[in-house]
This record gives sequence, C-alpha cells and structure tokens, in this order.
Amino acid sequence: MSKPTALRRIARVLESDAQLKSWTERYQREAALTQLLATHLPKPIADRVHVADTRNGVLELAAGAGAIAAVLRQRAPDLLAALSRIGWDFTEIRVRVQVAGRSGPVQKIEKRQWDSASAAPLFDLAPTLPDGPLKAAIARWARRARGRGPRTW
Repeated sequence: MSKPTALRRIARVLESDAQLKSWTERYQREAALTQLLATHLPKPIADRVHVADTRNGVLELAAGAGAIAAVLRQRAPDLLAALSRIGWDFTEIRVRVQVAGRSGPVQKIEKRQWDSASAAPLFDLAPTLPDGPLKAAIARWARRARGRGPRTW
C-alpha cells in the first residue's frame, strides 16, 4: 500500500504554482483597489463598481449600469488625484459597463382573476351598506362585473 499524500492547505497550493500565485495576487490587488475606490465614491455608486484591470498604468473599472459609468467618467480626474496621493500611480481611468445577467428565468406573475365565487362577498355587501357613495360605487361595479344593467338594491 502506498502512503497517502499529505494534505496541503489551499493557500499553499495557490502559492506553489506560479500562474495561480500571479492570479491570486492580481485578485487581491484589484479587491484592495475596489475597497479603496469605495471610500472616494458615494455608497450607491461604490456598490456597483469594481476594478477590472490594472495593467500598463491604466485603471479599468467595470460599472453595473451606464449611468454609473457616466458618473465615474466625470469623477475620473478626482479619483486619479486621490489614488496618486495614496501611492497608486495610474495615468488613465477607463470605464466600461458590465451589466450582470439574470440569475434565473423570468417568473411570470399570474393575473388574479375574480370569479363569481370570490366576488360574492362584495356583491352581498352592497345591500347592507347605508346610502352613500360607497354603496353606489359597489353597486356600479357589481352591475358591470355581472354584465347587467342598472339595479336597485
């Protein structure tokens, strides 16, 4: 029987492979930048923005909607200045819209149809009400619902 291989923590596996290590470092760098940007943006905007890429001195942001992207483009000079004060030197900010797809099929909402059995309590209510606008409104509705002409209670 062969000796079972020693179990390794996932962090060690990610560090041992050069490709996985570079992906992990990139992810961590982009996550840190996303959190840093969130401190310089209003919360409703920051929740829908994440860093997509940071190569060649260009910070690429992905926005969840076109309106969010427009706001980011307007704030790009301020964001570049804020990031350079902290030590992140980017020459440009590019913004792209990345709308998330639906997670599942669209649920159709069934219309609630009234039949005579479900409308019966309202039909029975009209004769018990005192004369007034509510009694008249229910009576008109009942006539239309039953498909009949005028009726006196």
